[in-house]
Amino acid sequence: MGSANGILLATFPHMFRTHIVGLFLVASYSATAQSGALVVDTPSTDSLVGDVKITTSPKIDALLEDYNTRKHVQKGYRVQIFLGDRKTAEDTKRSFLQQNPDMAAYLSWLAPNFRLRVGDLRTRLEAEHLLREMKVAYPGSYIVPDEIEMPRLDGE
Repeated sequence: MGSANGILLATFPHMFRTHIVGLFLVASYSATAQSGALVVDTPSTDSLVGDVKITTSPKIDALLEDYNTRKHVQKGYRVQIFLGDRKTAEDTKRSFLQQNPDMAAYLSWLAPNFRLRVGDLRTRLEAEHLLREMKVAYPGSYIVPDEIEMPRLDGE
C-alpha cells in the first residue's frame, strides 16, 4: 500500500505541471484570438495578373462533347395524370403544358394505353407535394417511380 501511494504521489506533481502548462497555453491562445490581430505571411496576389492556357487532347474534347449529348437519368418519381387513348393523352398533355409551361410532361405508350407523366422529382416528398397540386385538376393522378432527367444547368 505504501508503494502504491508513492507512485500516486510521484505522478501527481507531474500531472499538476501538465495541467498548468496546458492552462497557460489555452489562456495565451485565447488572449491572442481576442486581440483581433491577424498575422498573414502569404504574399498578396492583388498585383499579379496573368494568362492560363490549358491544352487538352482532341480525344478529351470529343469525349466531353459526347457526354454532353447524352441524357443523364437517375431514379426518382413522376406523377401520372392520365392513362388512356392517344388523342385524349395528346390533348391532356397540350392543355397541361399551357397551364404549366415550366414543368416537363412525358407521353409514353404501354400497350394498349398511352400514359402521361409529369415532373422530374428526386424524392417521394417532392412527388407528394406535386400530387396534392395535381389532384385538383386531375383527380385520378398518382405517384410512379420512374427514371427522371436531371435538371439542366444554366448555359446548357
